[in-house]
Amino acid sequence: MAIQESADGSSPDEAEPTVLFVDDDPQLTALYEAQYSAEFTVVTATSGETALQEFGDHIDFAFFDRRMPDLRGEEVIREVRNEGYETPVGIISAVDAESNLSVDPDVYLTKPPSVEQVTETVLEHWC
Repeated sequence: MAIQESADGSSPDEAEPTVLFVDDDPQLTALYEAQYSAEFTVVTATSGETALQEFGDHIDFAFFDRRMPDLRGEEVIREVRNEGYETPVGIISAVDAESNLSVDPDVYLTKPPSVEQVTETVLEHWC
């Protein structure tokens, strides 16, 4: 997990959304952090269990990999919903969206998503 601070070392800016990226590939979470930390406060997790620990009211949008070894993205989304969170969520996966999805995410993006797709998705859902 990584939480980005603003350039001056202060707490994250309340004027930008906090986005959680969850993927079991640490290279991908590092890439998400590098690509989006200028626009968002970025939180990363490399497992479903860690994502559940990091999830809270401070998260404005969360992206999950669909297939992870401990908890699949769909299972994490289901648990987050069962805990009462209404935070918008998305799946970023190499698996086709039509293949037996058991939850209803706000967005489904195919890997690799473009920077524009991710940014537009977050901004559309962030108020």
